[in-house]
Order: sequence, then C-alpha cells, then structure tokens
Amino acid sequence: MPFYSTYLPYTILPIALAGIFFFVDRKQPYRWLFLGGCLLLLVWVGWSAVQPASLDDFNKAYYYGGRKILRDPAVLYDEICYGFTNFPLVAYLFAPLGTLSKEIAGKVFFVIGYVALFPLAYLLGKWAKVKGWGLFLILGLLALNGPLDYDIWIGNTSHLIMLVILLALIGYGWGREFITGVLLGGAGLIKLPLILPSGYFFVRGRWKVVAGGLVVAGLILLLSLRYIPFTLNQIWVERCVLSMSANPIAAYNNQSLSGFLARIFMPGELEWDPVTPTAAFKQALAMGNLLFYGPALWVLFLGRKMPPTPARAALEFSILLLVSVLTSPIAWTHYFVLFLIPAALYVGTLAPVIRPPLWLNVWFMISLLLLSLPLNLMLFAFEQTGNLFFLSLHFLGAALFYAFLLCVWYFLRDNTLSI
Repeated sequence: MPFYSTYLPYTILPIALAGIFFFVDRKQPYRWLFLGGCLLLLVWVGWSAVQPASLDDFNKAYYYGGRKILRDPAVLYDEICYGFTNFPLVAYLFAPLGTLSKEIAGKVFFVIGYVALFPLAYLLGKWAKVKGWGLFLILGLLALNGPLDYDIWIGNTSHLIMLVILLALIGYGWGREFITGVLLGGAGLIKLPLILPSGYFFVRGRWKVVAGGLVVAGLILLLSLRYIPFTLNQIWVERCVLSMSANPIAAYNNQSLSGFLARIFMPGELEWDPVTPTAAFKQALAMGNLLFYGPALWVLFLGRKMPPTPARAALEFSILLLVSVLTSPIAWTHYFVLFLIPAALYVGTLAPVIRPPLWLNVWFMISLLLLSLPLNLMLFAFEQTGNLFFLSLHFLGAALFYAFLLCVWYFLRDNTLSI
C-alpha cells in the first residue's frame, strides 16, 4: 500500500497472530507453546526488519535524551524544544539505550515496541469483549491504522502507552484501582495530555486510583529533587510547556485544535517552529476550547449519580481523553492510535447494549476512517490540491468521534451497565 510505511507488512504480523490466538483452545497445553513461538518469531522478525535510520523520534529524542542525561544534562533541551521534549526524569528511562551504539539501541527499542503489538491487539479485543465480525473489524482497523503506522515508522511510544492505558482499564475492571492509578500516572509522565483524563477518577471519587497516581507523582517529585537540577526542570517548563502553550505549531502532524486553527489563521506557517498567534486565532481557540470542554463538563456533572461500572468509566474516561488530546497545544498524529480503545469498547460492549440505529454506526465508521488515515495519503491530497483541509483530516475525524462518544453516552444515560 503506497501511502503506508515499509513497516506495514511487519506491523500486520503480530496483530494477525494475536487474532489467531483468540481461537487457540485455552485448555490445550499447545496454547503456551504457540504463544512462546509467536514471541520468538516476532523478536526475530522485528530485529531483521528494523531500519534504525528511519526511527527519527527515537534518534533525535529518546536516544539523544538517554545519552545527554548521563553526559551533559545542560544541553538536553534546545531553544525550541525540538528534540527531547519529555519531563527531564523520563530521560533516565532511556539511559540504558543511550550507552549502546545508535544502531543497536534502535533495534532494541524497535523490537520492544514491535513485540508489544501482540499483547496490545489481543488485550484490546479481550477487554472490549469483541466477538465475531467485530473482532476482525477492530484488529483490521488496528493493523491499518495510519497513526499506528506513523508511530512505528518514526520510533515513538504511543502504542506502548496505549498498552499501559489498556492495562489500567483492565485493572480497574478487576477492582485493582490502586494499580490503575499507578499505570495512569506513569503514562501521564510520558504523555502529558493523559494527566487530565486521569483526573476523571478524582472527580468520581475513586480514591484508590487517585492514591496510585499520587504515589507516582510523589516518587517523581522525590527523584527529580534528588537527580535533576532545579534549573533543568525550569528550562523544560519554559521551553517545552509554556512556550508551546503560548505559540502554536502549525506543522501537518500537529492535529490539535491549536494546530488546526494555526493552519487556518497563519496559513503560510507549516513548519515545526512555534509561531506568534494572531488576535483572530486567540479568539477562535477560546471558542473552540469552550465547545470541546463544555460537553465534557456536562458529562461529568450529569454522570455523577450513574453507577460507576467499568464500561461506563472507560467511556467517560475516553471522552476526557479525546478532549485532552485535541485541546493540548500539541497532539502529534501518532497519539490518535489511542482512540481505538473507545472504538473497541463501542463495538464489543456498548453497541450490543444500546442497539444503535444505522445512522449512528455510519457516523462511527466515517469518524474512525478519517482519524485512521495514513499520514502520507493526507500529505499527498494536500500536495495535489493545495487545500489546507486535507492537512487536518485526523483532527476533523477525532472531533467527529468525540461528538459520537457524547451521543453514545447520552444513549446510555438511563442504562445500568452490569459490566
């Protein structure tokens, strides 16, 4: 498929193996032999398939951060926060890779993320209770997901964070709320837009989840005071948080509300450098934020008396997840693979309950198609037409999907889910 990366055939393999694993008899001992064989196969294929030079984000961010935090922390962030952008303490997670050569480190990093696609695909279907045609739909959408292909291609961690979020939601369903908080706190450390949706459990009074998140936050604070110079944390806040919040980035792979509006109001600025916003942009951004956050607050307010079942909690968490990602200053395209979590939830768990009309399913498929498009197809359409609309298809699809989830929540408002 010309608009995907060369990694697409390799990406399909672990997802296809996960699909086969659904049909392996649980009671047979060969189930575990099959699982072990799959993992060994994926390690071998991943090590052979990876092209270290293609892993741009890994090379310029994670590998760079892992080396510099040990050698020269003062240069960890450049003036526009272009390379390593995470919280300073995160760089220590990649320090072991930073001690290796770039080629070997890239292979190790890729294999870890590649093998993780197997449990990600399997647990996504298992958690959402997807069956029959729905299972093939969700696994197919995951295998052909443009943001996931982009994430694999550039060497980022969004699909790994997706696995962590999925494990957190599984833990919540099992009653392991403290573990849920720990996992969500760790995910928020890597991807800052995930901090806000984790606050959902605070609003709902799920104090064990809150306690788990606070433990992670406290540990981060103590470790930062011990190992990170205060000035480095200050530089990170100024260059990677405040600067990005005040000055939008209009690049094609920033699919946030801010990036969408920047491409409209500052159409000549399509690079990764922050640009000075116009008055019209600021007004439009304020109105856009109101349109996104208003319904989310409505859900939080009206849903406070509804039974906090795992399925309802996952739906409301997902609504806040979309709001947080879309309204953050930067929402890189690969973040959008996270939205397959509520998509699977709808197909496997929620749709059988609400028995949606045809128009709602059509809405679901259109929004999911748009936010799942391969990045190169979007760029090709823009280059052929010059129409900025094509550079924001992922954002528009996610905005439609957000409205769709609100509609699903409305259908479920009087329904007591038992799962």
